[in-house]
Amino acid sequence: MDEKKHDEIMSGIMKLLEDDKLNLADGITIWHSFGTFLFSNIDEEHKNSNKIYSSMLAYLEDMKNAKSTQK
Repeated sequence: MDEKKHDEIMSGIMKLLEDDKLNLADGITIWHSFGTFLFSNIDEEHKNSNKIYSSMLAYLEDMKNAKSTQK
């Protein structure tokens, strides 16, 4: 995915999230879909859901650890 495509996707997502009528479930669905899309593009040869979710969980754990070491 090139930078232009990434920016287009992010702009679209931000517009959806700025909608006043957006409820929490819709917001979570949008972010889940976006995360799944991004992580499925990390390993284009092996687009299987178990690997995608494993990568997502590893990333979230890394972010959690990084945040806890900043305190």
